[in-house]
This record gives sequence, structure tokens and C-alpha cells, in this order.
Amino acid sequence: MYERVLVGTDLSATAKVATDRAAALAERLGAELVIVHAGSGSEALETLASGHGAKAVAVAGPPAEVLITQAEAVNADLIVVGSVGMSGAKRFLLGSVPNKVSHHAPTDVLIVKTDPPRDALGYDKVLVGTDGSPTAMRAVDMASELANRLGAKTTIVCVYQPPSEQELERFKADPNDPVAQWNVGKEVREVPSEFKWRIAGTAQAEDILDRASEHAQEAGIAAEVRALQGNPAEELIGLAGAEDFDMIAVGSVGMSGAKRFMLGNVPHRISHHAPTDVLILRTT
Repeated sequence: MYERVLVGTDLSATAKVATDRAAALAERLGAELVIVHAGSGSEALETLASGHGAKAVAVAGPPAEVLITQAEAVNADLIVVGSVGMSGAKRFLLGSVPNKVSHHAPTDVLIVKTDPPRDALGYDKVLVGTDGSPTAMRAVDMASELANRLGAKTTIVCVYQPPSEQELERFKADPNDPVAQWNVGKEVREVPSEFKWRIAGTAQAEDILDRASEHAQEAGIAAEVRALQGNPAEELIGLAGAEDFDMIAVGSVGMSGAKRFMLGNVPHRISHHAPTDVLILRTT
């Protein structure tokens, strides 16, 4: 799945957590590992790379920009970065490296929880979120392929959150009336863009999960599926913490361009608040 994994490091203790996780993942997948440092080359960087059988790259410049440009330069499939600076009040700091990388990377991005780090290096339990849209189903395909390669137990969740009366009133005059789409029942295959990650009810969520299960089977895994009611980001984050998942995988839609500023954007919120590693799959 991934042939070349790039991981960023500032040679700190927290960055080592992300580097170790990236190295373990690359080894499991038989992928080449590239360790990138935004600064001058050093003996410490060469020693780190040598210890993981990786290639070391040192380039001066802003860390996020260096990681993104080097990912393109070496044709990386995955960028790995530590989560420090993305939790608590620090998430509002302009220039947070993981935040900028997750919004602008040309590849999939794995944000490794480094504050505090998890004990295990492997990924034995993967949680995947979907809303049934074409891009979300692509994320299911990609996450299922990775889970198959890693031998991970996979749970696919569809969180449905019916719109409020106020929201329905607001969109009644819209020519693409979402109510009409919700009322057609099982035949509905796409959710209106205004209500991304908003599903009408259990029946539609279960229909989406049936299709997600078929996608997972095509990738060679038998995934557990669950329909939950509530706020999508909160439910996925809560479930990951309560049941000790090693990773949450979500699609990247809504994380590029101006859309990243939308309140409630699911991948954006999960990347900032998840209690575990987060894999943001590029689906655009």
C-alpha cells in the first residue's frame, strides 16, 4: 500500500515517538523510510536514520513546508508527524507543524499521538469513520487495505445526526432540499454537501454500513460495523478512547482550502482531539 514513508523529526524525545512508529509501520509494510529534519545535517540525524535503516534528509526552512515539499520530492505515499502542538490550548498556535501538514499535505498523513505516547508500536485495532459519500467510501477502501496488510481488527462506524428543526427550516427554500433526499429512503446514496456527516436515521446508517462492509470484504477483511447516533467527531473520539483503538482513520474531505475553517469539520476535529493516532486518508 505504502512504498515510501516520510517522517519528520526535530530530534526531540517526542519526535522520536513518531519516528519509531513510522519505522515500525514501514517495516511491516516493506516500505522505504525517509527521515526529514528541517535544519542542518548532524551526526544525531545520521545515527537516527542508520538505526532504522532509513535515508536521512536535512533541509533548512519552515518545518511544515519542508515536510510537504520533501514528500513531493521523494514521491512519498505517507507523511508521519507527531501530535505535539495539536492538543489543548496549543492547537490555536499559528504554524503548528502537524496542523499545517494535515491541511496541506499531498499525501495521506499519520498523526502519531506523542503527548502522551501509546505504549504499543503496532496497530492491532483500527476504527474507520464513514458517512456513505463516495469520498468516505474511498477512505473505507484505503483503510481496509491497510488493515489487511497489518492484520488489524477493524471497526467501521457510521454516526448519524439528524438535523435540528432550525436547520430544516433554514434549508426548506433551498432548491436542493435535503428533506426530500432524506425522505426517499434506502435509495439515497449521497448526503447533501451542506450536511456532510449528517445522516437521517438508523435505517440509512445501516444501509451505508452494509455497503462499507462489502467494501471491506473486497479488501480481504471482515470488519465489524456499528451505527451510532450523535456528533460524529465526538462519537468516534469517545469510542476510540473507551475501547483502546490504536488508530482512527478518516477521509480528508473538508480539510483543504477554505473548508478547513468550517465548524464541526470531522477530520479536523478528530486530528486535534483524538486520544490515539489518526490516519487522514487523502480522498480528493
